[in-house]
Amino acid sequence: MKDKETRKKRKKTKWKRRVLAVCLVLILIPAGYIGAIFSWMGKVEPETDAVSTNTESSLYTLEEFSERLEPYSGLYEEAVLAHADEPDSGTYVIPGLESARTLTNNRAESFSICTSMTPQGIAVSERYLFISAYCQSKTHNSVIFMIDKETHEFVKEIVLPGKAHVGSLAYDAQNNNLWVCGSRSGIAQVNALAMESIEEYDFSESWNPISFLHVNNILDIPRSSFMAYQAPYLYVGYYSTKEDSTIKKYEVQDDGNIQSVPIEHRTSRIRQGVAEEEDLKISPYAQGMTFLGDILFLSYSMGIVPSRLAAYQVSDGIRDFTDEMALEDIRLPYMLEQICMDGGTMYLLFESGAYPYRYLPGLSVDRVLKIDLL
Repeated sequence: MKDKETRKKRKKTKWKRRVLAVCLVLILIPAGYIGAIFSWMGKVEPETDAVSTNTESSLYTLEEFSERLEPYSGLYEEAVLAHADEPDSGTYVIPGLESARTLTNNRAESFSICTSMTPQGIAVSERYLFISAYCQSKTHNSVIFMIDKETHEFVKEIVLPGKAHVGSLAYDAQNNNLWVCGSRSGIAQVNALAMESIEEYDFSESWNPISFLHVNNILDIPRSSFMAYQAPYLYVGYYSTKEDSTIKKYEVQDDGNIQSVPIEHRTSRIRQGVAEEEDLKISPYAQGMTFLGDILFLSYSMGIVPSRLAAYQVSDGIRDFTDEMALEDIRLPYMLEQICMDGGTMYLLFESGAYPYRYLPGLSVDRVLKIDLL
């Protein structure tokens, strides 16, 4: 009798081991595939014969994209059907995902073509929509793509003086400046471009990058990952995966720059930002932020896990905007990056259409989507 029970136990144990082995294989094979995509495709750029920045959709026609977005109930209705009478049903093709005209360094004598540009930040002015992108292989200078807000047509690329991650953009309508997240020698920065300089800039005239109006080191956070402007403050936060993160506030002064002090013993225009004492506490994996009146929106994203868009009530004395405080939390396609507001319309930018990510399972979004909240 004992031998019979022993045999049953052994048989059960073997069955459990086999099931566990099958489960591990089912997990490890796709994990290995995804890992290979992230590691290899992020370092190697595909070859191209292109000599300009591509302006057509890199993955889908509008009809194909609409069909793929349709299962995302709510988002499909608000981002596509609600804008059916507008160009591209309200969407904006993200330029440069297949080829982007840029530089290999600031001293290059001619342009180079990057095929691994990865979109990160978005901002909207009265006339234009701006998208920042960095070279995934770290070979080329980062860029900003400029798009006509009304016609949805590509205007030009703006080549930046460096290869920073450029995780976010923010537009200051009062001073007519475009803020750009950056870094230098491992130090976080927030830098401003004058709109006058942006409109006058023509990369093909000299193959030189544009020059910043204001350059500021930010020493009280490890990275400048995302920003938002709400007068009179520029809010700057950083992406964290292991612990709650922080958003800093910098008051914008009469000269259009944030409150800052000159860096000693330097001849350059770089200054050091001086933040307000109060910080805003947020949860990990934050990628973007924007305001609509007294509502704060934060976008969260982590790899191929569905993205999140959370809303929080802003009022005096509240500094905690972690998950537990959210008024609403909506699931969206993966790899949502920055969000921004233009009046009552929210713009959503995804990075999943970039070359290193577009072959992952799931929906790759190679267009900017917009949702009317008012």
